[in-house]
Amino acid sequence: MKIITARTKQKKYPVYINVDFNSFFPQIVNKEFRDSEKVILITNNKVFSIYEEKIKSALEKCLKLSEIIIIQDGEEYKNLESTDYIYSRLIDFNAHRNDVIVAFGGGVIGDLGGFAASTFNRGMKFIQCPTTIISQVDSSIGGKVGVNYRKVKNIIGSFYQPDAVIIDPVFNYTLDDEQIINGLGEIVKYGLVFDKSILDKLLKNATGDSKNKPGELIKAEDFKDIIYRCCKIKTKVVRKDEFDTGYRNLLNFGHTIGHCIENAFNLKEISHGKAVSIGMIIAIDISISLGFLKEDFKEKIIELYKMLGLPYKMPEIDAGKIIDVIKYDKKFKSTQNKFVLLKGMNKPLFYYNLDEDTIIDNIKKSMYN
Repeated sequence: MKIITARTKQKKYPVYINVDFNSFFPQIVNKEFRDSEKVILITNNKVFSIYEEKIKSALEKCLKLSEIIIIQDGEEYKNLESTDYIYSRLIDFNAHRNDVIVAFGGGVIGDLGGFAASTFNRGMKFIQCPTTIISQVDSSIGGKVGVNYRKVKNIIGSFYQPDAVIIDPVFNYTLDDEQIINGLGEIVKYGLVFDKSILDKLLKNATGDSKNKPGELIKAEDFKDIIYRCCKIKTKVVRKDEFDTGYRNLLNFGHTIGHCIENAFNLKEISHGKAVSIGMIIAIDISISLGFLKEDFKEKIIELYKMLGLPYKMPEIDAGKIIDVIKYDKKFKSTQNKFVLLKGMNKPLFYYNLDEDTIIDNIKKSMYN
């Protein structure tokens, strides 16, 4: 087992990375949450259909009263209606502040479960058990929780650090190719912005028999180390800037326009990971247009994308729809926008007040002709 300690102003908590969830999850709950009488596990119908027996077995071993709350699968269900349903179930189960909410699923469940945990009884104990690559390497760490509202992504939320993050890389083996590709996009972000060796490991394991076979790539022994490296980076970034006021904004590379692409396609036609992958290419194009990068940098990244099966083009859409959503970005002010760009590998920079025409021109470059 590998353990990373995340340290923030709110709290210090462990990030466990290990296989055999059914063994070490109950051990952690019984040892670290002795004072909790109840465990409430929140998941979605898709994850529950895969892991029903494993979930029930793990909860039985926790030797506490337990309840399972199932939400419909999909970004569109990360909303106040689902939150209200969770609240009603918590009330019916007579849940108290000292009881534990467990978010068992991907980023949507982590955000939704964390938001419920942060607000019910003014805050409950909270464990993240991420089951997708994106949630394991990124969203489960750092305390960002929230829901979408009026089709604006994550517009309602708070910072609420978990009490523990429990990662089993084997959960990724049940992901389909699209979900794996979503996660690989997030990993590429870490490689581009923080640590090139992550990209080198991806390339090493995306050659030969595993080329263009995401399911084989994630089973490579190196992939567990990639997860560990990303988690380590995320904890360091969060420690420097817990509330996302400066340095942590670097994690927004590819996300500023990526989130807008998601919204423009109604939060379901293009998934989060794919939108971020395209958003990173747009950010690279903007960097090139401003003279920070040369065209050959993009060419090398496109080759990496092809090796991993990541998208770098999207269906044609009115670029104005994407621009309209940018104004809701929480990193922006009413008179100022802020983009994360690159001036080289692992050389990110903040760029302020990018003009609209430059944004639109570079968005159009990533559309199918």
